[in-house]
Amino acid sequence: MSRRTLFLVTCGAPLAYRLEDGVRAAQEDGWSPYVIPTDAALPWLEDQDLGDVPVIIGNRKPGEPRRTPAADAVVVVPATFHTLNAWAAGNAYSYPLTTLCAALGSRTPTVAVPYASDELTNHPAWSASLTMLRRAGIQIVDPHDGTSGSVRPIAPGTKVVDAFRWEWVFKQLAATDRS
Repeated sequence: MSRRTLFLVTCGAPLAYRLEDGVRAAQEDGWSPYVIPTDAALPWLEDQDLGDVPVIIGNRKPGEPRRTPAADAVVVVPATFHTLNAWAAGNAYSYPLTTLCAALGSRTPTVAVPYASDELTNHPAWSASLTMLRRAGIQIVDPHDGTSGSVRPIAPGTKVVDAFRWEWVFKQLAATDRS
């Protein structure tokens, strides 16, 4: 049985500390993961053991071959205010955003776990971006409890990072996976 390709896009927020768990969960679920971090996520990944999983940073140079096979699915954990709004607007000015925009355009099954504070989620762009992404078929998972109906902001001092379960992401992905 060939393993399916999963792109794990990650942004710079505390939930990125759990990416090592996500890599293991993906492998246990039969995926061959590739990590695609934003620049802001890189410091969050420094002390994590990602094994031999490729970490793809920056755009490729002219004439350089593709660094990944085509994705069978994409997850973005965490999806920060900046990345989620840029993605919804179609701004592909970095490799992670290009990856997300291409996944949306190709209808690749995608799950996002938004992660933003009250101050940011009260900005009108936030709800508009979530609505647009949902309408485009992106599955949104609340980092507090794994539900997909709504997304609560991250309050300071909450234990969201410790309570987060990667099973929520893979359960939602299995419900939308075309492969």
